[in-house]
Parts: sequence; C-alpha cells; structure tokens
Amino acid sequence: MVKPVLILLLSLALNAEEWALIIRADSPLSALSTAQIRDVYLGKIRYVRDVRLFPLQLGAENPLRQQFERETLQLSRAALREWWIRRHYLGQRPPKVVGSAEAVLAYVQQVEGALGYIPYAMAEDANVTVLHYEAGRSQ
Repeated sequence: MVKPVLILLLSLALNAEEWALIIRADSPLSALSTAQIRDVYLGKIRYVRDVRLFPLQLGAENPLRQQFERETLQLSRAALREWWIRRHYLGQRPPKVVGSAEAVLAYVQQVEGALGYIPYAMAEDANVTVLHYEAGRSQ
C-alpha cells in the first residue's frame, strides 16, 4: 500500500508546473493574494479595488487546472462540483472554461477584468500583468 501512495506523490511533484495568474496589462491591479484568488475562483468576490473580475479556467482534464485546484483552491473535483451546484441556486456560475492556455492569454489580453492562470513561461513575454506566481509544488 505504501508504494502506490509514494508513486502518486512523486508523480504529482514531477508534474507540478510554474504558473502565473494574469490580467490585462492596463489593469490597475498589480497583485492578488492566494486567499483573494481562491475567493474569486469560488465566486465569493467579484470585485477587487473596483475592478470587476471574470475568472477563466482550463478544461477539467488539464493538468494545470488540476494543480491549480489542488494547490490554490484546496478542493477536490467532487467538492468543487458540490460547491457550484449550491451556488447555482443562488444565481452564480463557475468560472468560464476555455480550451487552452493560449486561449486564456488571448482572452485576458482582449477583455477588461478577465484573469486566468497559464504556464509561467507563457506570461514572461506576453503583454499582461502577472498578479500571482506559483513555483511548481506538490502537497
């Protein structure tokens, strides 16, 4: 039993990727804390410093999304599903899903208030503001 758990932990560590949460370059926001990011992605807050935020997320099977949910939201897929089912009855919707990190980058560059996470290497040369950076880590 110990070996499968060890293999799982090692695979998570090897698959951890550096990522950045980005927003348009002309946004007045320059940083978000992990707690603020969590609250935005869980629909608890919609504004930060009078900026209306529109969070984007990658598809459910994307490894970066799985890492983001595990490390930042600290919720399992099942817990997130339950969370959004309950929020649905309050008239709230989960973050918009886009097909790729390239699509997140393009959307963020064009839509005021849109923010999303992408591999850090993509954000380095893009015309965006990095609100938060996470070095790859595992739990």
